[in-house]
Amino acid sequence: MRHTISCIVENRPGAVAVIADFFAERRINIHSLSVCETEGEKTSRVTLVVDYDEDSLETLASGLAALEHVVEVDDLDRSGFLDRELVIVKIAAKPEDLPRVMQICEVMHAGVAAIGDETMTLEMAGPEQRISAFIRLLHAFEIREYARSGRVAVAAGD
Repeated sequence: MRHTISCIVENRPGAVAVIADFFAERRINIHSLSVCETEGEKTSRVTLVVDYDEDSLETLASGLAALEHVVEVDDLDRSGFLDRELVIVKIAAKPEDLPRVMQICEVMHAGVAAIGDETMTLEMAGPEQRISAFIRLLHAFEIREYARSGRVAVAAGD
């Protein structure tokens, strides 16, 4: 089962590598990894999405918390969370495609980031399922390339 884990780590070189090695040593695949400085410059938030057995999750969290540079570990699935991903998609688009593309953007709450002679670059932020649906809709056009961020998440509520 997929789990979203948030770690607060010291903002130092190698801190993220230690976490990645922790999962690699246990042969756990990381589906998504996102890192950013937090509201305090001395720490960063590492958000991971991993496949892991529910029964062993507490042991995994304890192991993470014991790592050098790790300040705090939170299994966000336990308490609920708000999450977003970002996607930037470049599609082949002719002038006659513009109304259809704009309709998709309006429905999906996406925006146009750039328009070229033969392409349009679109952007959207939202939950993983909405991002996936947006990409599926754009397969009606030739997708030239896209970049998708990892999940960013924070615990919901107080």
